[in-house]
Amino acid sequence: MKLKTLDLHKAKHGDVENLVCNFLNWTQPPCRIITGNSEKMKEIVKEIVKNYKYSCYNESMYNHGSLIVVEESIYDFE
Repeated sequence: MKLKTLDLHKAKHGDVENLVCNFLNWTQPPCRIITGNSEKMKEIVKEIVKNYKYSCYNESMYNHGSLIVVEESIYDFE
């Protein structure tokens, strides 16, 4: 299954919220957001995903620079 993907490589941290919100407004999960290895970028994306009441997880145990966004809540964000 090919997932719609948002690649945030070369995106500035200040632009990430707008980019991710626009992507999630037009894309139904499951989808992929490529963050690269920046911990700050991952935290920004995870917070936005949480605000949409979605969940995300690393694409694989070897690729921590790509998050898969799903509708099902796999984490308790409370």
